[in-house]
Formats: sequence, structure tokens, C-alpha cells
Amino acid sequence: MKSFAFEPENQVATPSSPQPLGLEVSVRLRQRRHQLIQDHSISGVTFGALLSAALDEALVELAANLKIEKSMAIVAAGSYARRELAPGSDIDVLLIHDRRSEPESVRRIAEALWYPLWDAGFVLGHGVRTKSEALALAQEDLDALTALLEIRFVAGNSTVAAATHQQAKKLARRKRKKILTQLVVAAANRADHPGPIAEMLEPNLKDGAGGLRDIDALSWAAACFSNDSGGLSALVDRGALEIGDREILAGARTNLLDARLALHRVTGTSSDVLTLQEQDAVAEMLTINQSADPADDLIRSLAESARAVTWITSDAWRRVGSRPRRSRRPTATQFSGISKHHESIVIDISADPDTPTALRAAVVAAKAGLPLERSSLERLRTEKSSPMQWDVTERSLFVELLQAGPSMISVVEALDQVGVMTALLPEWEAVRALPQRNAYHRFTVDRHLLECVAECADLLTASGFNGDIARRCRTDLLLLGALLHDIAKGNAGDHSTLGAQIARTVGERMGLDAHAIDVLSWLVQNHLLLADTATRRDLADEETIVRFGRAVGDTERLDLLYALTISDSKATGPAAWSSGKAALVRQLFIETDVLFESGVTERGLDAARMTALARYEELLATRVVDCSWAQGDDGLLECAVVAPDQRGLLAKVAEVLAVHRFDVRVAAAYQAPNAMALEVYRGVDTMGRLDEIGRQALKSDLEAVISGQLDVKPRLAERRSRALRKRSLSAGKRNNSAQVAFDVDASRSATVVEIEAPDESGLLARVAGVFRDLDFDVSAALVSTLGDRVVDTFYLRDSHGAKPTDPAVLEELKNVLEEELNEPLPSD
Repeated sequence: MKSFAFEPENQVATPSSPQPLGLEVSVRLRQRRHQLIQDHSISGVTFGALLSAALDEALVELAANLKIEKSMAIVAAGSYARRELAPGSDIDVLLIHDRRSEPESVRRIAEALWYPLWDAGFVLGHGVRTKSEALALAQEDLDALTALLEIRFVAGNSTVAAATHQQAKKLARRKRKKILTQLVVAAANRADHPGPIAEMLEPNLKDGAGGLRDIDALSWAAACFSNDSGGLSALVDRGALEIGDREILAGARTNLLDARLALHRVTGTSSDVLTLQEQDAVAEMLTINQSADPADDLIRSLAESARAVTWITSDAWRRVGSRPRRSRRPTATQFSGISKHHESIVIDISADPDTPTALRAAVVAAKAGLPLERSSLERLRTEKSSPMQWDVTERSLFVELLQAGPSMISVVEALDQVGVMTALLPEWEAVRALPQRNAYHRFTVDRHLLECVAECADLLTASGFNGDIARRCRTDLLLLGALLHDIAKGNAGDHSTLGAQIARTVGERMGLDAHAIDVLSWLVQNHLLLADTATRRDLADEETIVRFGRAVGDTERLDLLYALTISDSKATGPAAWSSGKAALVRQLFIETDVLFESGVTERGLDAARMTALARYEELLATRVVDCSWAQGDDGLLECAVVAPDQRGLLAKVAEVLAVHRFDVRVAAAYQAPNAMALEVYRGVDTMGRLDEIGRQALKSDLEAVISGQLDVKPRLAERRSRALRKRSLSAGKRNNSAQVAFDVDASRSATVVEIEAPDESGLLARVAGVFRDLDFDVSAALVSTLGDRVVDTFYLRDSHGAKPTDPAVLEELKNVLEEELNEPLPSD
């Protein structure tokens, strides 16, 4: 890798001493180049044009001073010819001369031209040839031919340059088939190595698929046709490009050149690989600061440009090599208005190019392994597809598209290029080309989701154990789960939790049944659960299996999670899936599947839990904070609270109940499906204020406290202070000590804490508050009052969902609880 660090302006490192004019030119060139590099307001396109102009001026001046022969021409090639130079670019320049020229004279002239450029710090790709020699080399070497196809006259005899250029174009037309084949092969090789810019952690901006070289290759292909209008017009005339493609390619080129210029400025080298360690600095130089992570914006922008280039060039290579054919009747498909024509799928001109039509065409294309015809796609772009109005038919077609497997990916990406994917799934916009800048993930988020869907589709047809499990799954839930499992990435907050909410919204929009929506949301919420448990927990410990089984709940979800875990891991990258990980995942799946036959819930709690969940099923289905009231036969008032499950929920609810003077006598807390919690409290309305208005006020406070907008603890503290002063008057008449005991054997997945203490208002809130402050999670709670004392039982897990058994941890918890509950009475 070459460096272009600058020497002091009064020094010139030269292979030999240049002529006085050469010295002046080299100093001037070095200064100009330095100025351009240091001026960060100059963009990539402008930089290339200005540096090329400086080189042109220098070579013209040198040629005039040398009085080069009329039979000679100096021509620029490569990025210099295209005026797309970056700071570290090689300067490709060729001196073409007549065979009658004196060899020694040609050598002296060439040295006098090249040395000032070398002395200015440039690396030259130079050559001295006759026109015949240049064309003979082009006959055998594709790189030599493509260089001649885009040469630009700089100085000397323009007729010599033009004649060489025209002869090269004639040669290209004669060798069209071979050249096009080589260009197609070269493009495929770039996709393999260095790989697609849109998918690489460290993309190569020049030689990566979708990069500058792919754009250049289209110009070389255009020269293979007889149209002399220049640029890409020949490919447009040929039908290989759409008219609008030139503008898209120009925009992508500008973006890539800007990034390449910034990269060279940051590194001071000629490398075109945007390494992870340089991405922040390059993004900062480009003033990409639209979000909290400018580097993400940079990589995403480059990925979008590269995808557009890849999409256009891939289609162009398919079309450019085909011979014009006589028109023949299109072949009908199963859908009216959709046909197969010349190995592509076409939306008939008579068909309405709306979103449902696009979906039908995509299904046909993906199942046939054929592309969607470009003019049909452009009609979809022009018509601006409206959001899909889902029904059973459309949903079934969408699932059919996803089930097509790997061939679905290119079809969906084509739909995405013309805006159809966001019409089908508006949430797609947030993950389009979203980078995952770590060595673990190979793909951008959207491509990863499609790869995961394709892996699931393959699994559905696979033989063996994994295929059998996948086929036990409900197909639509598996494929939609794969498509949506990372849909919330890029948003602030936990992507699994946010994704579950999005999955629920999408399921409702598509018209899934209530059960399917619940399962889909759960699957997205917990898509990492199986892999994390299998690889981060001891599978030899029965408690691991029990705890995992309790989190999953049933075989339907277990099957879905197993199939999704395999597909997600394979779609992530080589580092995410191995034979060792596969064995662990399968072991956990099998042991949990067996465990479901005997049940996984706490003994003595399951019947009560199931009864309570069934009773409040409709309330839980609202998936919002809500409460229901009922008067019990025993005279106690019952308050059932449902809310999204969260650590510390028991404390928050108990605090609100205490503020509203609801004296809890009996309580039970349960984890409910779909990340909800159910807490049932039975007690006494001590102040008689919980009428309709009072209950509504309590609900409002619940919503505010659970959302973090209200803190009622100060009110409770003041009330407790008054209660303690009152209690001191009768302290000697009853047992005021609180006792705390642990039972680590009563549950396989939680430590049981039993608390016996004097009954007082707000006691449950204070106990639950201690658990919350010490980061314990209450998985179940049983609260009862015996006379003037309460006996409360809590099933505790730590912040990782594990059973706390460390004696030191439990001793600390006991001390904190006893200190809180045995607070000294105030003295007079």
C-alpha cells in the first residue's frame, strides 16, 4: 500500500535530476495536490476534476517545452482519463508515438514527462507505445483494451489519440462477445472477492461489488456496440439500461467518490478498503451527523448506493448479452395480467401496476427463479405503490413468496428498489441497508432478515430431524417470525421488546388470528432465548431446562423457536453457527420437549395460576395497564391488575394500592403469556373511597407509576412516619418483630422467601420495593393475613432469571428486609 505523505516544499526526491522546468512543474504539482487534499470542502467529483486539470496543465506545459513530435500524443487513462482521481490514485498515462520516431528521442521525451510527476509524489502507471503496439496488446489483454476504450487526449497530436481510440472501439466491437463474457465473469468474481459493498464489514469502495469498478465496466460494455453517442447511451439504446439508470449510477458514483476521497485523506494511503477503525473518522470528515451514529449513516448510505449499482448492473449483464429476438407470445401464468416473456416475469401493460399485482408477479418470479422484468418494475416505481390492504388471499401470497427460499431474496430486493416492500411492510424502511458494524454479522439488517427467511424455507423442505421439527410449525408464523425478528434494530431500546410490539402490529394489520398474533409477538420477543440459554447456561443442570421450559411454555412455541434459532444463526454468518452450537441447541430443545410431558410450573401454583389467567383472559388481551374490581363472598374487595411484565411491577402496584388505602389481605402475582403480568389483590377499602371515581383515580395513578411519570414513595414515607409514631403507643402489647426465612429447595427455579411481620398498611409495597431495589424479580407471590400478622411468600429470581442461592447474597437480602421491617419506633 503506497503512502502519499508530503515532503517539505523546498525538497524534491528524484531518481535523477529533472530539467529546470520539470523542477518547477513538480513543485507546483505537489503544492496543488497538497492544497486540494487539505481543503475538506472539496468533494470527490470536484477533487478528481481539479487534480486532473492540474496534471493536464503540467503535461501540456512540459510537452510544449519539449516540442514533442507531431506524431506523438499524450493520453490519460483510467481514473485520470475519467477525471476521478483520489489522493492515492495511480496516474495512468500513455505516450503514443509513430514507429518512425527515433527510440532514443522517445525515451528522453518520456523521461522528461514522467520525472516531474514522480518527483511531485505521484505513482505512475505509464507506458510508451506505438499505436500498433497498443492495439496488439489490447488484442490479448482485457485490461489493456478497456484502458484504451476510455483514453482522453491531453497533449501532442490529437489525431493520433483519436485514431487509437477509434481503433480500440472497433476492436471492442469485433471482440464483443468475448469482452462481455469477461466483464460478466469479472463482476461475479468481485461479488465473491472482495465481496459486496452492501454486505461487508469493511467494504472495498473501488473493487467491491456495487463499487466504482462495476460502474466503469458498464462504460466498457457500451463501447462494444456501434452507437457512438458516448457514455452509457449505447446500453440504453440496446435496452440493457433504463433511461433513469444513468442518473442513479451518477448519484452512486458521487457518493462512492466522496467516501473514497475522505478515506484517502484520513489514512494518508491509497487503500480503498473502508476499515472498521477508520469509519468514524471518515464519517466525521464527510459531516455525516444525522443521527447518534454518523458511521452507521455512512455505511448505510454506501450500502444503498452499492445496492442500486448492483441491481442495475446485474440486470444489464443479463440483458446486454442476449441477442434481439423476434417477438413471441408471452406465456400465461396462474395470475391474470402476469406472464413469462424472454426468461423474465412481466406485468402486462393492461394490468394495474398496484401493490397486489406486484405481489403476484413476485410470487411467480420467485417460484420460477426468474427476475422481474425491468420495465414492469419501473411501472411500479412510477405508480408509487400504495400500502397493501391485506386479506386472506394477499397474506397467503406473501407467505408463498417467503416460502420460495433463496430465489425470493433477489425478487424482494428488486421490489425494494422500486418502493414496493415498504408498501407491503412499512416497517421495512427502518431496516433498509441498516449496517451491523461488528464481526459477528455478515449482512445488513434487511438482508439478514431475508437470508433468515430463506434458511427457514429451506428447513421446511429439509430431511432429517431439523426438517421434521420445522414442518411441525405453522408455516406462516415461522416465516413471518424470521422476517420480523430483527425488525426493530436501529431503534433506541431493546430490539426484541420493540420488535414484539411491531410484530403484533403487523400481525393485526395482516389479519392474523388472535392466537397467531400472540405467538408471533412472543417469538420475536424471545428469538434469542434458545441460543443464549444453550450457549450460556449449564445444560447438565436440570434447573436450566426447567427455567427455559417455563419461559417457553408449550411445544408450539418450542418448535418455532428451534427452527428460527437455526435459521437465524446460519443467516448471521460463519461465526454464529457451528457443530458445537448446533449440538447444544438440539440438546436443550430435546430435553425441554421431554420435560413438557410432565409440566414445568411450580407445584401448588399451577392450578391457581391457570384459573386466574382464564378468568382474566379478556383483560390480559388488552395488553395495557388495566384493573378489574369485584366484591367477594367473604366481604373482601378484589382488585385484579394486568400490565406489561417488568421487574419491580409488584412494588409499583402495591405502592399505588397503599396510597389509595386499599389494605391488602391476600395477594397472588402471576406471569402471564405474551410478556404480561396478572396480580390479584383481595383486601379492604379502609377509607371507603374506592367507588367508581376512586377506582378511576387509582387506575390513573397505576398507569403513571408504571410508566415512570409518577413517584408515590414520598407520600407513603410520610404516612409511615405518622403510623410509626402511633404504633409506639402500643408497642409492648404485640410482637413487632419481622422474621425472614429462605427455602432454596422448595422450587427448582426460584428461591422462596417467607416473611412474617406485623400487619400494617403498605407492608407489601415496602417488601416489594426492597426486591426491586436489589434487582430481584418476583416470579410468583402469595400474601395472606393471619390475625394481626401477615405471612408473605415470594418466589425470587435474580436479574439474569436465575435462582439466587449464594449465601452471601441471601444474607444481605435478609439484613435489608429485617432492617426495613424492624425499623426502630420513634422516641419522644
